[in-house]
Amino acid sequence: MSAELLRSLAQAGLRVFDKEDLIKAAIKLDLKESYVPRMTSLMVKKGDFISLYKGIYALPTELLAGGPLHSFEIAMKLAKKGAISHRSAMAYYELTDQVFSKVYVTVPKEKGANLSTIKEYEIKGTRYQLIRVASQNYWGIKPIFLGEARVWITDLEKTLIDGLSSPDLCGGFREVIFAYERGVSKISPTLILEYAQKTSLAVCKRLGWILEQLGAHEDIQEQLRALPMHYCQRLDASGKRQGKVISKWNLLENI
Repeated sequence: MSAELLRSLAQAGLRVFDKEDLIKAAIKLDLKESYVPRMTSLMVKKGDFISLYKGIYALPTELLAGGPLHSFEIAMKLAKKGAISHRSAMAYYELTDQVFSKVYVTVPKEKGANLSTIKEYEIKGTRYQLIRVASQNYWGIKPIFLGEARVWITDLEKTLIDGLSSPDLCGGFREVIFAYERGVSKISPTLILEYAQKTSLAVCKRLGWILEQLGAHEDIQEQLRALPMHYCQRLDASGKRQGKVISKWNLLENI
C-alpha cells in the first residue's frame, strides 16, 4: 500500500506535501484517515518519505521528476498560500549578484494560508521568512515553473515596488537601487506607475527619485512629481529620519 501511496503522490505532481495532501491521497486509495499518521511515521522510518519539517514531507530523490527540490517549492508548502517575494524575487529576476540562504515569502492573512505566529523557519540549512500582509495588499503575483514545480512569485514590477516600501527585506536601499539599475529597462512603465499609486504616496515619490537618478521614463517622473504630498518622507524607508530635504520629491535623503 505504501508503494501505491507514493505512486499516487508522484502522479499528482506532489513533490513536497503535508498531512492534508496525504489524507486526500489515502482516501483515494480507500484508506482510513485514522491510519495516515501511523503509516506516515512508518514510511519516514523506511525512507519512503523525507521529513522536512513538522508535518511537511518530500518524495525521496529517486522519485523526483524534473530535478532536485527547490527551496521555493518548500516555501510554498510552508506558506500554504503565498508568493516568493522581496530579496528572493530579486534573485529570481537576476536583479542582484548576492547569494542568500533565506527565502522570503509574502503570505496573505486569509483562510487557507499559514497564519501561525511563527515568522521564520529553518529547513535543511535554509531559512524561510513569512511576511504576512492584509489580503488587500496581496497582489502583483504570477505563477512560474521551476522544472516540474509551479510556484507563485511577485512579478517584476511588484518586486521593485516592494524594494521601495521594505528595503530592509531586499538587502538595503543601496541594493534596491542596484536592482532598479538592472531592471528598469525590462519594466512596464504603466504597470509600475499603477503599482506605486496603489501602494503609497511615499513610494510614488521614491520611485520618481530613483527613475530620475537613472534618467529613465521622464513621462512617469512628471506624473509622480505632480502628485501632492504635504509631508516629508524618508527616501530609505528603513533608515533614520535625517538628511537634507530633496524639495522636488519632498523626501529626506537619508542614504
